[in-house]
Amino acid sequence: MQMNKAVFLDLNGTLVLPLRQESLAEMELIPGIDLAVAKLLTANFICPVVTIQSGIGKGRFTEREFRDWFAAFFGKLKLDVKGPYICPHRFAEDCICKKPKPFLYEQAVKDYAIDLSGSYTIGDTSWDVLAGKNMGGHGCLVRTGCTENEMEYRKAKPHAAYVGQTLDDVVQWILKTEQSGTTV
Repeated sequence: MQMNKAVFLDLNGTLVLPLRQESLAEMELIPGIDLAVAKLLTANFICPVVTIQSGIGKGRFTEREFRDWFAAFFGKLKLDVKGPYICPHRFAEDCICKKPKPFLYEQAVKDYAIDLSGSYTIGDTSWDVLAGKNMGGHGCLVRTGCTENEMEYRKAKPHAAYVGQTLDDVVQWILKTEQSGTTV
């Protein structure tokens, strides 16, 4: 069976803002990410979105409402991202699906026959970067969202295969790395 390469994408702080919303209507696309994600899709990467949505656990919205928002939001952008793979728990809760644990990533692997060793994660936290590293792939950090905080940036940077100011910076690095065939 042919295995696919993936770029696992974080949602809040990587694709949309704000980081913590009171309602789904608040979420807005970070400028330029639609074009960056389209480049990944054109290069035949599967792009699963793995996200912690503690607003579900806090009762701000239901998982069904979030899934409907996600389908409408990315459908309008005409971006064939996969998922969402959701951790609905509050940040303080210990659960099997919270990043950097592998549970949600393993679900995407089963759904799309993904080769983790040839895959990447992109996110704005150390959890996103460590998830990629822990899976045997490559965790990449984007300086939007949480890593605008210098403490979070310093925590994540040592584990990152690459750090970019924008999602497009990281995507360009991934595409160049893949094209050159170099190992990270």
